[in-house]
Formats: sequence, C-alpha cells, structure tokens
Amino acid sequence: MTGGIKKLAILILIVCLFAGCAQQEVKQTPQEETKQEAKQEVIKVGVIGPMDLPFGIAEKKAVELAAEQINAEGGILGKKVEVIVADTKLNPNTATSEFRRLVDEECSVIIGGFASGVSLSMQEVMAETKTVWLADGSSPKLTEKVKEDYEHYKYFFRAGTLNGTTFAYDIFDALHNYYNGKLGKNWKKVAVIRDDAVWTEGVMAALRPMLESNGYEIVMDAKVPKGTEDFSSILYEAKDKADVIVTLLAHVNGIPLVKQWSEMRIPLQIIGHDLSAIYPTAWESSNGKIEGEVFIATGGAIHIPVNERAEKFIEAWKEKYGSLPDANTAYDMYDALFIYKAAVEQAAKDGKDPNDPDVVVEYIEKFNADNPFECVRGKLAFTKYHDPMWGDEYIRNWICQWQDGKVVIIWPENVATGEYVQPEWIE
Repeated sequence: MTGGIKKLAILILIVCLFAGCAQQEVKQTPQEETKQEAKQEVIKVGVIGPMDLPFGIAEKKAVELAAEQINAEGGILGKKVEVIVADTKLNPNTATSEFRRLVDEECSVIIGGFASGVSLSMQEVMAETKTVWLADGSSPKLTEKVKEDYEHYKYFFRAGTLNGTTFAYDIFDALHNYYNGKLGKNWKKVAVIRDDAVWTEGVMAALRPMLESNGYEIVMDAKVPKGTEDFSSILYEAKDKADVIVTLLAHVNGIPLVKQWSEMRIPLQIIGHDLSAIYPTAWESSNGKIEGEVFIATGGAIHIPVNERAEKFIEAWKEKYGSLPDANTAYDMYDALFIYKAAVEQAAKDGKDPNDPDVVVEYIEKFNADNPFECVRGKLAFTKYHDPMWGDEYIRNWICQWQDGKVVIIWPENVATGEYVQPEWIE
C-alpha cells in the first residue's frame, strides 16, 4: 500500500470514529428519553410568597386548586399543570434566589408575591430572565418600572392587589362621598396610622393631595413598624387631634389596634386598609372587638361573592380545604392561572409560539378595557402598563364593615349588601 493510500485510509478511519462518537453523544438512554417526554407533557407553574404567612399559604392553595380544576379539564395546551412552590420568607435576598430557582426549574409562568419591597427585588430577576410574572404587590413603583422601561419590565403584571393609589381613591371616596356626603358627617381632621413600609408611601402620595385639596387636614401621620402591638399612645393622640382614623396596615397586624380601639372606646371611626380585617377569622381572633371597623376589601377580594364565578370559587375552596380562603391573595392568584391559560391557548390558536414570553405578554395584554377577563373579583382589564383597571365596572376595593360577626359591603352602592352601623361609643 503506497504512503498516499495509507494516509487516506487513516483519514477515513478517523472520520468514521468521530462520526461514531458524535452519534454516541447524541443518543439518549431510555431514562433520558422518558424524562424528555415527561417534560414535554407538563407545564410547570411557579407560585412564590411568604409560605409561613396566610398570604403565601393562600396563594399556594389557590394556584393548586386552579391547577387541579384545569387538569381535570385537560390541562393547558393539553399538558398537565405541575405546581412548584417557593418561599420568599419576606426576605429580598431569599426571594430573588427562590425566584431564580423557579426559573431554573423551567417554570413557564410565576404567580404570587406579597410585600412590595420584596417584589421589587424579584422584579430584577424577572426582567433578566424574561419570565412572565402574574404578581401580587401594591406599590405603584412596580408598574412605574413597566412604564419607564417597558421592554425590560413588560413581563410583570399586577394580577393581585390593586395599585396602592386605588386604596387612596376608595378611602377618599368613602370618607368624602359616603360619610361626609351621603351620611352628612363632618369628619375633616384625619389621623393616619400606617405601616412603615414602601407601599404606604405610594398611597399617601395620592391620598394626601386629594384630602388637602378638598378641605381635609392630616393632623397625625403615625408610621408603625412590623410587630407593633401597643397602639394606646397613638390612639390617645388621635382622640385629641382628629375626627376620624385612616389605617394603611398590611405588614402590621391590625387586630391589636381594633381591640384597643374598642376597649378604650376611642370615639373615632376607623376607616382604611387593614389586611387583618379581611381574614374570615378576624372576628374570633379579636374576640368580637372588631365590631364596627370599616375597611377596604383589597382588590375586591372578600368572602362575599360578587358574581357567579366567585360563588363557585368559594364553594370549591370550602370543599377542598374545609374553610373560607385564608387571605385576600387567594381570590386573585386563583384567577391568575386561568388568565395564563387563556392567553397561551389563544396564542397557540393564532399560530403564535405559546412558549415565547414576549408572545405571552402580548396575549395577556389583550385582556384590556374592551376585552376584560371575568374573574372572581369582577372584570379584570389591564392598563397599558399592566395595572388592573379601577372602577365600578371593573374592580374596586369595596368598603366593608364588620357587623355582628359578619362582613357587610356598605359602599359603593352597586355592590352594597347593607348600611353603615355606627359603633355605640362614637357620637
């Protein structure tokens, strides 16, 4: 064999060996093939929140209930929904790490949140990874980021608690149009008791000018840290200075406040945002001292059904878990998974790639003023920068009152189930 032929034979042998190696590298084992098939048959959904608090627990239960119902009807795009849970522990560093873990585990969408400061930190991971997030969190800053840098933050949708500025709209509406208007009160001096937290700054930025431009005076603005249980000195100060108390409490437990308000017989009506009051267990945990408190049902989430979908949701929840929903986050995060399902299935119908996050954003945006999503809280329509639209025809923070162990919606009139009952110690 000549040298040239030998070299050619060796070259052919080398090529064949490499080809064999390449074939060997791409060939999957039966176990790998099974895993790949399973992956293609499942849509992973992440749910994230503080899992040692009612808010996170409610989010987890809500998404699991929605997934169970969706799977019973054939899943999403014909695939089974698998729910993966992450705990923020109300810590920004833990939250960002857990959000990233859900992304690494190939979750197609992430649902949940709670605590705006924590959500703001997770928003950066969301933007970096281009992960669609149907979120909870009230701080206006969350959607301001979408407005300021749409391409970067467009994957964020406030699907839960309404923008905190709407709390201001409803509190002002209740005070100005209901109490001082319809009922003829003259409550003009306002004492504010609020969380020392990011979200309340946004609410106050909207509420303060509304009050002041209409002849109200904020005579006290008390910021209270998480864990506060003694409100006596704050209540005495409010009694000396104000006509009415406005609360903005989510991180601070409002139950000690209303118990002391009742026991001290502070002659001022409490009106405002107190997440503790939304719990169905608030009557028992306050030993009935919550009687008479007026509060907003954040984002319309309340165990008084406002439509047929809400009735079915509450019944399904009670059947599965044996009680009413743990917290307000249950109502909106339940619907979040159905919103995602509707969006990706319509995208697929239209010949678009439902796995492309940009496409998913495009189709969630289609739930707008002209095409709202019918949810348990009313009609959900997203604004241009991914806030839920506020208004009687969409979703509001209903004004409610605890009366004789039950919650009654007292305002606005289109959903009211009763009238205001003034506590006996208030003149």
